[in-house]
Amino acid sequence: MVQLPLGGKALIVSPAGQVSGRDSVQWYRQSQNEIETNYFNIGDMVVYDSTLKLLDLTEVRGTAIENTPEAEIEAYRNYDFFLVRASNFIHSNMEWHQALELFDAVQLPIFAIGVGAQASSFGRYQLDDRNLRFWKTVAERSTLIGVRGTFTAEVLAANGIKNVEVVGCPSLFRARKRDLQIRPGAVERVAFSIRREAGADYATSVERYREEQREMLLRFARRFALRVTTHGEVEEKAFVYRNAERMQQARKLFLQQRWWTEDTAAEMERLYGDLFFFLKVSEYDDFIRTQDLAVGYRVHGVLPALANGVPGILVTYDARCAELADTHAIPAIATSAVAEIDPDRLIAETSYDVFNKLFAPRYDKMRFVLEQNGLPHRMG
Repeated sequence: MVQLPLGGKALIVSPAGQVSGRDSVQWYRQSQNEIETNYFNIGDMVVYDSTLKLLDLTEVRGTAIENTPEAEIEAYRNYDFFLVRASNFIHSNMEWHQALELFDAVQLPIFAIGVGAQASSFGRYQLDDRNLRFWKTVAERSTLIGVRGTFTAEVLAANGIKNVEVVGCPSLFRARKRDLQIRPGAVERVAFSIRREAGADYATSVERYREEQREMLLRFARRFALRVTTHGEVEEKAFVYRNAERMQQARKLFLQQRWWTEDTAAEMERLYGDLFFFLKVSEYDDFIRTQDLAVGYRVHGVLPALANGVPGILVTYDARCAELADTHAIPAIATSAVAEIDPDRLIAETSYDVFNKLFAPRYDKMRFVLEQNGLPHRMG
């Protein structure tokens, strides 16, 4: 076990936002135009915020892993450890720039908690040389790597990395309530998280994927007081910020993609008139606690809801979603079943019994991995 001082100073590899106070993450200070026109994944911000909420740190600092100045490297030596933020980092397309050279220059422990292998479907694969050396370096400088699920553990094992434990995602434990239990009640208000953008890697037919998602969304909207949550797509942000020119461009794209159709455009326009988007993670916590159910295609639309005690149902459109749903027994439906969904029946037949039973053991496993690594934490 690596022993660290209580309240350690952490160097964050690939941060996702800026930290205020002890553990509150918000997106970087940018102009409104930059925010509107650049895609960035809000889920990365949520998991970063959640990780900081589990740890007991006195200072965090983002690391430069490309052309790092010598003065910066010297400053890093005053910190206690590197922390690789939880994300879909285990794959051969990941670009770590000069991270390995930085690790060689700064001989500190390296920890990764909640990382996952990125793939559209389950299957083992060999990491390329540089990505393999990255994860072997992490393995050598930590007691345990905490991974998202069994699939990720198998990928690392297939690449010779065995000191791995399944911990799931930090976002599910962000409230630090070991006794959390989901007790569903009457449903009136629903938050529906959308993922309009998808490539061929994630859907046999992207057009069909969008069509089924839209129809599921509209069925829920016709039945409940529904709020669509958007998590980074540029066209949706045009509606959030009411940019008339960009909204018109977005409408044309939606029709081309058949995300909107002539028959559904009026309904979709109404829903898009009140999209929920956030740049501070705390804003999502505040919002989701006003809802009776979170359902949809975004992991970080559903997991933070569950962490706040709000029932959630995840659509598993890729291996990442399916892996997390399996790890935590999150109620989930596959995209292949979306076309047949009746909202009332889905809600009535969804049980949280297994989720509730597994929550405390999963919570304990996350805390165990933190403690085995000697990481200061606040998971009581």
